[in-house]
Amino acid sequence: MRLDIPRSVLVALWANRLGTAPSPEELAQAARAVRAVADDDGMPTADLLTQVAGTAVLAVTPVPGEPVPLPAPARAAALEAGQALISGPPRGAPGLLRIAVPDERAFGSELEPGELLGWQVWTEPVDGSGWVPPVITMAEARTGLAEALDLAIETLLSMDVARWREEAAEEIAMLGSDELPPPAADRIPPGLDPRRSHVLSRAVRLQAIVDLATQDDGAAVNSWQADQRTAALRHVAAAARGALCAVSVSGF
Repeated sequence: MRLDIPRSVLVALWANRLGTAPSPEELAQAARAVRAVADDDGMPTADLLTQVAGTAVLAVTPVPGEPVPLPAPARAAALEAGQALISGPPRGAPGLLRIAVPDERAFGSELEPGELLGWQVWTEPVDGSGWVPPVITMAEARTGLAEALDLAIETLLSMDVARWREEAAEEIAMLGSDELPPPAADRIPPGLDPRRSHVLSRAVRLQAIVDLATQDDGAAVNSWQADQRTAALRHVAAAARGALCAVSVSGF
């Protein structure tokens, strides 16, 4: 099962590591970690990193039905992409809020797949009091993930996912792991705080297993049972998204 780290989360993690004056070599290393060919229709990743390095950053992974405290055009793009990078002044300070949304487009063939990546960027002045970043603490994220982990395992076992999705069996067994396997582990900045790394690992594992489980109702025998399982998986996915936000935040 492929474990994907949203590109907005990766950029936030690397921006935090780069500091205020990153070298060209550091920028190139960070851009390679995001892994996509620059698209002429959007801002290249290295240019975005130059703009956000040393600022307060966080990533959000919104879904329809959840409030997204962003300006309207950026909000629509973030919902369509399922993610956005936010950078700006620390909470309570005036400055410029920057919202960057990845535009990802596949190219190539099944044998040699590739992906173009450009960033749509919006800016808006803020006085600090008019915008509150949607941040939860690491402690809240860890508590939410622990509860979501128990719920996910209970739900997946009731669905008998390991039987009707053979590729899920090993991943279910690894849901509680604090380690990210390659190639996902190779994309995060070296020296990432172990607490963040552990929360990141559990969040992306939970997202991956929810994505797999929601492709089918499994052993559900009626619509009520299917609805109950869908609600449980929705709760798990929300906990994973909140944890990704907590992992990515710095400076707010």
